[in-house]
Amino acid sequence: MEQFYYYWSMWFLWVLTTFIFEKTKRRIAVSVFILTNIILSIHDIALYFSLNAAYLMFFVCGCVYAGYLGMYRFRYIMVYLTLVAAYAFVYLFALYDPVWFIIKPEWAAVILIVLLTASVERNFEKQLVLFVLGMCQGELVYSFVIQKLAGAMAVGGFQWLNACSAGMILLFGISKYEHLASQIGQKSKRSNKGATKMS
Repeated sequence: MEQFYYYWSMWFLWVLTTFIFEKTKRRIAVSVFILTNIILSIHDIALYFSLNAAYLMFFVCGCVYAGYLGMYRFRYIMVYLTLVAAYAFVYLFALYDPVWFIIKPEWAAVILIVLLTASVERNFEKQLVLFVLGMCQGELVYSFVIQKLAGAMAVGGFQWLNACSAGMILLFGISKYEHLASQIGQKSKRSNKGATKMS
């Protein structure tokens, strides 16, 4: 079940957006994106590489949404390039010396990119865009580098989709945790102010 994590992660995200989030146009767009992505995941597109259609959808929509959010500043470009380099480095290092990896390289890459993304950006939407684009471009760079050794290979297969979808859920969890911690902090400040006034 190579695609197990991907399908379960995407269905989980679809349930969240469809039944839990507020009813907005953005929610509908995200729900449609998730369902379309699941449908496209079984198709490949033959270009210079064999690209998974769901991977290509992630890449294109990530680029479009980055433009919509105005993420064309130098800071975002540098963060994006850092994420791409981190992804490619993890995979190439795992290929060169796999004995250093306790967990699978794809999970190591996801954890690293999630931590980097969450540490440099506070806005969840921008975190998501940076993460997805970093994963997409990193996969492309890695595939381009090793194509002479491995020959023709599929880019953005289920191994990548598993990692990407799990990383999105991890980012979502971090975002909700930060939001909850912020709310608790604000409530504690208010209670402290109230106690000070009473005294």
